[in-house]
Amino acid sequence: MKGAFVLANNPGLYRQIEAVLVPAGGRTAADQTVQVEDKSGFLFTVFGVIGPEHDLRAAPTDVRGDVSGLDQSTATACWVECRSEALFVRWVRAIASRRPDPTWVLDGDGVLWSADSLDASGLVL
Repeated sequence: MKGAFVLANNPGLYRQIEAVLVPAGGRTAADQTVQVEDKSGFLFTVFGVIGPEHDLRAAPTDVRGDVSGLDQSTATACWVECRSEALFVRWVRAIASRRPDPTWVLDGDGVLWSADSLDASGLVL
């Protein structure tokens, strides 16, 4: 499945994401998973618990936008699966606009993006 990590310097990241997706028709599960479906049937699924096999402290391969405020050593991450880059960008921007602090994305190529710099044509899920 295609996906990327959403990052923030806030341990409440998953609950903040859930607070955006549920009112938009998203469904939750007891294992800290929330999912919303768009009109085309594409899913945007967020997992609030990620396994220890994911080391997010490695230096990104490239940077897009302002990532100066991110502390990768302590950042909270959620894994997001989505087959559509455009849908991914729309939802991450919607989430970021409702959060009190910055939001970043670490994509499948190791590129670190600020939410406001996301570009569906360059994002790798």
